[in-house]
Amino acid sequence: MDLNAALTNVLDRCLGVRACERVLILADTDSDCLVVDMLCRGINERDATASVLALERFDIPGSEVAPDVARTMHENDAVIELTSTFIGSNQARRDANARGVRYLAMPGITRQTLRADGPLGVNFDELRQSAEEIGELWTQASEFRLTTPAGTDLRGSILGRPGRVLHGICRTSGSYMAPPDIEAGTAPVEGTTCGVAVIDADLLFMGVGPIAEPVVLTFDEGQLVSAQGPESHRLTNMIERCDDDLMTNFAEVSLGLNPAGHVCDVAMETESALGTAHIALGNSIAYGGLVAARAHLDCVMRDALLTLDSVPVPARAIMGAPSTPRDTR
Repeated sequence: MDLNAALTNVLDRCLGVRACERVLILADTDSDCLVVDMLCRGINERDATASVLALERFDIPGSEVAPDVARTMHENDAVIELTSTFIGSNQARRDANARGVRYLAMPGITRQTLRADGPLGVNFDELRQSAEEIGELWTQASEFRLTTPAGTDLRGSILGRPGRVLHGICRTSGSYMAPPDIEAGTAPVEGTTCGVAVIDADLLFMGVGPIAEPVVLTFDEGQLVSAQGPESHRLTNMIERCDDDLMTNFAEVSLGLNPAGHVCDVAMETESALGTAHIALGNSIAYGGLVAARAHLDCVMRDALLTLDSVPVPARAIMGAPSTPRDTR
């Protein structure tokens, strides 16, 4: 595979690496060493300085890093998260952004994610405007409904909650993005979401996906009240490990918007895929909400239809993609 085009896209279009900058890469023993090496070489070729900080593998998404790691993050111009588990919702990242550090969360990506026709090869600048258009629809709405052919039917209030857009462009001071993920969503008002979510794509960073059998989650008054299905233990065990009563909070609802993304064994590509939607449990602070839970657990479903104030959101048309999606199963 020719990985150079996607690598150039990440370093130039997404992060905008400049000469004399310091770029820190966070990695662990399960990170793809080829991806780490290629990014380091690419950064150095741009007359910037790359350094790699080897971390212990995190078991819980959104885990905090040690204080010395947080200080090292603050000393760099940009950080690229390549850990095998997502940690970009933590306080250390938010503090780094507040200090002007640019942050790319790319946990668990592999050399396959860098394929030329893959989700890191898209024109993020061109897709940004469309993603922000959908984000504005979230901002203007007061209520959402999310449905899927598999049986998802969720409703909740988003009154006063701004749309949150991830478009991949992280070139300005203090910005945060998560390529290949392109998404738009928000944190619903606490205590308002009810209904059923049929998770038939993946439970991100809770074992290797995609999942073989759907997991059915039931919510009432913004709280998870049941999880059913052969693979529901992946989620319930993670919630137990978090040891935090706030982890049953309905924290986020978002649409995946990357037209080159597919449901696969790379969590960030699955989450990115146009046609999917994801909900999250736990921490909503980084997503426009008020709940500071220990972790942020994303759950992805296929073939989603979003309506805002009873008006369907034509995500494929807005993103300029064909109305009939490619099979991602």
